[in-house]
Amino acid sequence: MPMRRFGVLSPMSSRKPGSRFGLIDCDNFYVSCERVFQPNLKGRPVVVLSNNDGCIVARSKEAKAVGIGMGAPFHKAKDLIKQNSVKVFSSNYTLYADMSYRVMEVLREYLTTVDIYSIDEAFVEFFENDGTDTGHRIREEVMRRTGIPITVGIGSTKTLAKIAAEYAKSNEDCCHVFDLSDCSDPDAILKDTLAQDVWGIGTKIAEWLYERNITTALDLKHIPDEVIRKRVGITGLRTVLELRGTSCIELRSIIAPRKNIISSRSFGRFVTEMADIRESVAMHTTIAAEKLRQDKSVAGQLSAFVTTNVYSKTPQYSATVSVSVHPATSASGELVRLAMIAVEKAFKPGFRYIKAGVEMSKLSPTQARQVDLFSPRDMSKEERLYQAVDAVNGKFGSDTIHPLSSGIARNWKMKQDYNSQTFTTSWDDLLQA
Repeated sequence: MPMRRFGVLSPMSSRKPGSRFGLIDCDNFYVSCERVFQPNLKGRPVVVLSNNDGCIVARSKEAKAVGIGMGAPFHKAKDLIKQNSVKVFSSNYTLYADMSYRVMEVLREYLTTVDIYSIDEAFVEFFENDGTDTGHRIREEVMRRTGIPITVGIGSTKTLAKIAAEYAKSNEDCCHVFDLSDCSDPDAILKDTLAQDVWGIGTKIAEWLYERNITTALDLKHIPDEVIRKRVGITGLRTVLELRGTSCIELRSIIAPRKNIISSRSFGRFVTEMADIRESVAMHTTIAAEKLRQDKSVAGQLSAFVTTNVYSKTPQYSATVSVSVHPATSASGELVRLAMIAVEKAFKPGFRYIKAGVEMSKLSPTQARQVDLFSPRDMSKEERLYQAVDAVNGKFGSDTIHPLSSGIARNWKMKQDYNSQTFTTSWDDLLQA
């Protein structure tokens, strides 16, 4: 499912008077997805690993309690994991994306505006008479229909809703729902929130603030406008205004089309052969083409790239080759053909590659595609063919139909030694009762 980041607008609200922002945040989302279909994991320490089983990217509260750090390299945490019988999973992106879709669909049934921020977060609009009671009802409904626990934070701005959600997670009395706008002393909560934890404050900005003894969200709220604007610009000023209760980042119910699409992932091992590189690039091109069709867009340019591991002591090399797509299209077959031309020019023998991928650029709506009398072919029939392929893959599981050029064995694919079943998108993985 397509995900977009938020849009930053001027302090002009299109919301109804008295409405408030809500942040719906899925709790320990990757871990929760695994627990839905494996109830025996509840109460047990669980961690989920990043690409190629490199680092720990999700932890249950039990895993946090035994001292497993977020982002810790897996190989360094193995002793602690073994001592505490921690269950380990590789990232199962197919399962997580589908569960995210189900959560968002439930939200859309009960709320008029759902602005998807990430795979496990969405901003929503609460009306004047809504509050914690509505938040609890939504939480109960999402749990009943998906099995995913959520936290609901409510505030007069998006930034304050984020702070409310974090407070709800850490304060058991809230039962995972908290409305900061109804709080008798909101400044007390801002005082207990570190400035570096405020949404939109990066590491470098946090260091600059710390040097000036601005350590909490309350300190940041009272920083002079000209000071923050001179150092951070209009984006930093908007964050400060949001802390003061002035909404500067509005909800977006309409998803803006992407300006480019990149599909890439590290190999599970070093790759040296052109045949493996071709398979990888063909697979990533197929994925990117599917995203184009989801957006009802076509690409006018395709770039293929290869790179070695910059952290390895072996010889280094990387290259990107771009080719024009004429006429612009979203048809997988034509895009794969062009990607093979590009990657063969980019590839150089004698190196150990760790990643390859493609980027689609010069995107435009399918209906606004530029055509001319000298276009070599009409791509509309091919595009309808691949729309039918998308429908089949949507019903029977991703990659059910794929180009032969993307390989079958795929010995180069991402390392996932601890992968669970997909449960919801594959007939073979459905639970049996």
